[in-house]
Amino acid sequence: MKNLTKIAVCFIIGAFLFSSCQKEGQYLPKKKIAKIEHVTTSSLWGITTTTMDYQEWEWTGKLLSKITLRDGDGKEAGSIVPQYDKKKRVMSLHCLTGSDVDDYDFTYDGKDLMKITHTSSDKDVAVYTFVKEDKNVVEITVTGYSKSNDMAGVNPLQLVLPNEIAEVIKPSDEKATVVYKLAWDGKNVASMEEYISGVLYANYNWTYDNAINPLKGLFCNGYGSLNGFEELYSANNVVESQTVTHLTFSDVEQHVKYSYEYEDDYPVKKTWSTVASTGLEVVHTYNYLYN
Repeated sequence: MKNLTKIAVCFIIGAFLFSSCQKEGQYLPKKKIAKIEHVTTSSLWGITTTTMDYQEWEWTGKLLSKITLRDGDGKEAGSIVPQYDKKKRVMSLHCLTGSDVDDYDFTYDGKDLMKITHTSSDKDVAVYTFVKEDKNVVEITVTGYSKSNDMAGVNPLQLVLPNEIAEVIKPSDEKATVVYKLAWDGKNVASMEEYISGVLYANYNWTYDNAINPLKGLFCNGYGSLNGFEELYSANNVVESQTVTHLTFSDVEQHVKYSYEYEDDYPVKKTWSTVASTGLEVVHTYNYLYN
């Protein structure tokens, strides 16, 4: 069930900093999400199966107060509750999934997010620290340990990077220090190197369209202003990602393509697919519903 929590936070945390209307750490959208549906379609040897889970978003005035995660039958699978400071910036996320508890605390230096600390009921502890040059995040260091290399619970890097990039940044399951070095092309992150204990492990490259980043556009006023604080982050949509993992005897390469649909400048659907070496094809679709 923790995967449902992770999926939800890919949107909630992205919202806090991918807003082109508010300051870093704030989430004050003019058009509020009511529900997000996630549909997964798997196909293998002519057999197709479809599953769904969804999120219900609750609001107290202008602030998001809770996300409830439910499976396809409507059964509650978890929840995410943010806490705010006097500047209406997120200071923590409290996440429940079954008997598991994950807490994420955010540390700011002035207007900049500098550190995220993760603690859990599994006694996992991880710390994310950021280095910036010319207002861009150029290096992220992850120290600590997570039993699940799938980042059970929350992916806090959604605060500073697009989902497609943030999802590959996670704690090591071997108590190793992981360093990510980012290179920018204008307002977009073009590539990244991942080092584990000082050794190059993987290279990542992304290409973009010319449209508004779906998280920026999603949580703003629909006009997609790219002026100000949000220039720290990728401005456009990732349409293709390339990953090269350097293993002992060979390199493994993976490509993923993404597509989007919009209505009135707001994204209403995002779709991508993956194909495994076994022939298993998995198609993911997110549908956004608004108040």
